[in-house]
Amino acid sequence: MAVDPSHDHDQLPCGTSADALLGHLRAGTATGHERTCPHCRAAAEEFRPLLSALDSAPDEGREITAPPGLLDDVMRTVRAEGRSRETLRLSGPGTGDTPGDTRIRHSAVSAMLRVCVDPAGGLIIGGCRIRNTPDGLVVAATARILNGTVIPEATAAARQAMGSFVEDRLGLRVARIDIDVTDVIELP
Repeated sequence: MAVDPSHDHDQLPCGTSADALLGHLRAGTATGHERTCPHCRAAAEEFRPLLSALDSAPDEGREITAPPGLLDDVMRTVRAEGRSRETLRLSGPGTGDTPGDTRIRHSAVSAMLRVCVDPAGGLIIGGCRIRNTPDGLVVAATARILNGTVIPEATAAARQAMGSFVEDRLGLRVARIDIDVTDVIELP
């Protein structure tokens, strides 16, 4: 088995190094590309809590305190997770007339749905609720959108990605996917 020694794992799809972007954001010297590229803007949004924590890092002798709003951000994420014990029965081998059963928790499906939407499209999926109906899976998601992103296009792309994931990877039907845009993200 060959091991790839390259360090491309820290590069964004546009080729920008994640480390370089973080350094530029921290120094306030983001390049024109980094300010306009959807991949860099999405990564910058993901780095925001880290940058906030770094900016408020104590000097020697100063007391350590959490950045304002950090607790609210963490609790919003925890509540969005909703560790449901409900499961979905997956189709395929192990179902029907054959012995065995394959199930997956709603919380696991929610997590996978959030990451299957590329944040470079300007939409970042937050909470995701799932309900299994006779017509198929109903997904209700919340999202934040980067300022300047066309909402109908971004939500359509997200619905397509989520629907393909449910049908192609889980083997389930989709009845409906609702996305509620709850916040606009302003980047410097």
